Amino acid sequence: MVSPAVDGLLADGASEETLIISKKKLEELLARLQHRIEEQDKEIERLRHLLELQEGRRSPPPPWVKPNVKKEGEESSHKRGAKKGHEAHHRPPPEQIDETREAELNACPDCGGPLEGPFEWDEHTVESVIPGHVRITKWRIGRYRCRGCKKIRRAHIPHDVAPPKSNFSWGTHFLVGYWSLKGLTTSMLRDLLSSDYGLKVSVGEIDKMLARSARLFAPAYEAIRRALKEGKQVNADWTGWRVDGVNYNLWDFISPDVKAAFFRVDKSAGHEVPEGVLGKRRPKGQVLNCDGGVAFNAVHGKKQRCWVHLLRKAKQGQEGWERPSDAPDWRGLRAMEKLCRRILEVAKWPTGEEKAREAKRLMAWARRWLGVKREGTVALTLQKYGSKHWDELWWWAEMGVDAHNNIAEQGLRPHIAVKRKLSWGSRTKKGADRTALLASVIQTGQLQGIAYRELGTRVLKGEIPFQFGPGPPAPK
Repeated sequence: MVSPAVDGLLADGASEETLIISKKKLEELLARLQHRIEEQDKEIERLRHLLELQEGRRSPPPPWVKPNVKKEGEESSHKRGAKKGHEAHHRPPPEQIDETREAELNACPDCGGPLEGPFEWDEHTVESVIPGHVRITKWRIGRYRCRGCKKIRRAHIPHDVAPPKSNFSWGTHFLVGYWSLKGLTTSMLRDLLSSDYGLKVSVGEIDKMLARSARLFAPAYEAIRRALKEGKQVNADWTGWRVDGVNYNLWDFISPDVKAAFFRVDKSAGHEVPEGVLGKRRPKGQVLNCDGGVAFNAVHGKKQRCWVHLLRKAKQGQEGWERPSDAPDWRGLRAMEKLCRRILEVAKWPTGEEKAREAKRLMAWARRWLGVKREGTVALTLQKYGSKHWDELWWWAEMGVDAHNNIAEQGLRPHIAVKRKLSWGSRTKKGADRTALLASVIQTGQLQGIAYRELGTRVLKGEIPFQFGPGPPAPK
């Protein structure tokens, strides 16, 4: 049957054969177009995939896929606080309550209905840090005329209230001195006094406050130096310090036995400084704990070299390699590391036969280590150091002192980490000496559990503020 369209073409004079040829061409054209569309769809899909890879976008996974990694921001199911079986750590509640206020509801926050009176109260404390205030006292100073000599006499403000010719009390002086030793520079002190206390203080006035405090504590500073000579153990160390751009050295001497800390800024980094502080002839029962610095080689008396420095050196020789076994003489360095750790552990034991027996065994171990031929720079350095300072490595076993010099290093740390990095040292030698003096007083007070303000109060009463004596008991 011929379609109506074909009947129309036939009516126009076109033959049936011509129509069949035209139909075949049309079908071929449609097939080519369909094939091109399919190729273009594949190209578009390929380009879309490349674009997603380039921009880091991935198509979402199928719904049946379960992720094995937690999404970002997903909270952990672990409860806050101490681990199971461990004691909880709660911040202790404040001992004093200055004000009690009540939080009440007038209506239900959901439906707005009325509420009855509270049937129970929960308690919650809020602690607020309030900026300091300045208390100003006006002193009326009387002037008198003597009936005998006819001279005019003037009363004075009590010496323990404020220094002569100063508008700031001793308490303000002590506060500024403490802040200065904690690392605040002069500009920081000025900003703090201005913002939190409303005081406009000049640079010169802050410098005068520190100078007056240093003069006040000068006798206590000398008392600390004398007390060091009575200590059974004195830890010494030094670090760099700048004075007006010139290299100086900040020394510290700390005795845990008498609870005393002494600081000094000196141009020298040699044996003259420890001999000047402790004396050239120290007591026979005193041991100087120090590191391997050459400055201590010429110091007379007993010296205990630090085993922690040897431990660090042995660990350093094993670092920087792809594997520890690649390091030269790595077996010897590992044995030295174990020896150092054991010595530092045994040195904490109480004096007795067990400690003496273990110390003898460790000495034999160290002799065997030194007797083996070593390879590598680090191992040879340790061998040379141990042979040279053999007698200065074992006083911990006989005298019961520490086998390390960590106390002196920790004493320098506040001044290294804060003060020196912020202020770059001191501007003058007088300022450096003042810093050393105040650091000695404050750190000695901390060893004895006395606040800096209390130390100042004792000095103003004419007392030496410290009570030098035995330190805490040795750890078991």
